[in-house]
Amino acid sequence: MIQARKLVNFTAVLLVSSLFLAGCGASTDTKNAAATASPSQAAGTAATPKAPQERILKDAMGHEVKIPGEVKRVIAPFLEDGLTAIGIKPVAQWSAAGEPQQYLQNVLSGVPVLDMAGGLKPEQTLSHNPDLIILAAPTYMKNGTYEDFSKIAPTFVLSNDENDWRGNVAKLGEVLGKVTEAEQAIKKYDEKLGASKDKIRTAVGDKSAVLFQSANEKGFKLFGANFYSGKLLYQGFGFKQPKLLKGDYDTYSLETLAQLDDVDYIFVLSGKGRAKPPVDNPLWQQLPAVKQGHVYEVDSGHWFNQNVIANQLIIDDVLRNLVK
Repeated sequence: MIQARKLVNFTAVLLVSSLFLAGCGASTDTKNAAATASPSQAAGTAATPKAPQERILKDAMGHEVKIPGEVKRVIAPFLEDGLTAIGIKPVAQWSAAGEPQQYLQNVLSGVPVLDMAGGLKPEQTLSHNPDLIILAAPTYMKNGTYEDFSKIAPTFVLSNDENDWRGNVAKLGEVLGKVTEAEQAIKKYDEKLGASKDKIRTAVGDKSAVLFQSANEKGFKLFGANFYSGKLLYQGFGFKQPKLLKGDYDTYSLETLAQLDDVDYIFVLSGKGRAKPPVDNPLWQQLPAVKQGHVYEVDSGHWFNQNVIANQLIIDDVLRNLVK
C-alpha cells in the first residue's frame, strides 16, 4: 500500500511538472510570435488605414457639394498655381489662346490645355472625365450654368474674391484634403517675403516703382496696389507709388509718360504677344529710371498673376535685379 501511494504521488508530481513546462513553452512561443509579427499584424485591423470619406462642403454660391472621398481627376482652371503648391496635378489646365501658364510647365508639361475663351465649357470639361470640378469664381462658367457642370461631376465654386489668393489656397487645401500642405506652402512664402523685403530695403532704401504694360498707340497701363502683382509690389515689398498712379489697372496716354519722373524702378511686362515699351519716345528716354538703367523686363506669365508660386518667382526677379 505504501509503495502504491508513493507511485501515485510520484505520478502526480510528474504530471504537474509537465503541465508547468508546457505552459512555459507556450508562453515563450507566444512572446516570440509577437516579437516577429509585423506592426500591422500585431495591431490587427486597427492599423489598416481608413479610406477617405465623402464630405459635404458649402461653396461660395451656397451649394452643398458632395466632395468625393478620394479625388483623382480634378479640373480647376486658373487655380493650377495653388494646386501645384499643395501637390495636386489636374487632368487639364487653363490657357489663354492655347498658351498655358508657362511658369508651371516644369510640373504641368503634357497636361492638356483648356480653351478658356469666354470661360470653361461643359462639353470640353466632360471630355476630360473629372471627378471634381473647382471653379475659382462664378465668372468661370459663362459658357454654361452651374447645373450644366454639376451634372458632369461635383462642382465647387471656390470664392467670390479671386484676389484673396491666401484664402483660396487654404480653401483648396480644405476641399482636396490637403490642409497641412496648404498651410506649409503659405508659411514658406511668408518666410521668403519677410527675408526678401529686408534685403530689398537694405539695398535700395525707400524707393518708388511701377509695373508697366505697354499698349502700343493706346498708351500704357499701370498696375495698382490691389491688382495682381501690383499688390505684392506696393503692399508686400513696400515700394512707394508714383503720383500718376490712380486706379488698379487704368490706361494712360503716352503724353503722360513725363509724369513718371518720380519713379525709381520700372518693371515692364514682357512675353509672347506683349507690346514693347515705347523706347523711341523722347518722353520715355528722359525718364530718370530709364537714364539710370533701372528698367527691367519681367515675364508676364507670373507677374500678371497673384498666387503662392507666382509671387515667389516675382520675389526672385526683384532680388536678382535690385539686390546685387
